[in-house]
Amino acid sequence: MSEFKYIIWDWNGTLLDDVDINIEIINTLLKERDLPLIESREKYKNLFCFPIQSFYNELGFTFKDEPFEAVARQYAFMYDEMYPSAEITYETEELLRTFKQKGISQVIISATEQKFLLKQVTYFELEHYFTDILGTSDIYVRSKVSVAEKWMRENGISPDEVLFVGDTTHDKEVADSIGCECILVAKGHQSKHILTFSGAVIADSLKDIEKAVIG
Repeated sequence: MSEFKYIIWDWNGTLLDDVDINIEIINTLLKERDLPLIESREKYKNLFCFPIQSFYNELGFTFKDEPFEAVARQYAFMYDEMYPSAEITYETEELLRTFKQKGISQVIISATEQKFLLKQVTYFELEHYFTDILGTSDIYVRSKVSVAEKWMRENGISPDEVLFVGDTTHDKEVADSIGCECILVAKGHQSKHILTFSGAVIADSLKDIEKAVIG
């Protein structure tokens, strides 16, 4: 690994351990529509994917009788009610503190809508670790590639100075779009088996990120 000056963090599933509340919310949506429930974390992690509408399709949503946007709005409302019951991923704050002390700039780039993202990061009192906290312009959990590309362009940052840390194959796609290195942590929304197909370096815990960056 190179000597990084910037670390881009994904939020959901990487720094915020919200897998269980996601399963609970999605099962509520499925139950209301008489669709089969997700029986286990393992099944969830093997089905979860981007774009998020494809994930819903895998679960049985057809969007013939209601648009995807209506389901996404219901999900967003429920998530906003429930996210305080999630927990910060083990070792997150220790790691953020270490990197800040080392002079490494840290940024969150998330598919979560900007207003909700700021609300969540502030709720968990982590905002002071980041130079930028960047979400998307709507609640429909679309690609964050454009957010990352804009941040790189506006700050004149060289890709070899940046490490992207996430928990899904989409995070690797974002890293590839800006030309930086990527580590995926196999503790979030996708299984380690799925992550291996991305071509990214796979870490079993956040502590492995520290080893990769600092040694």
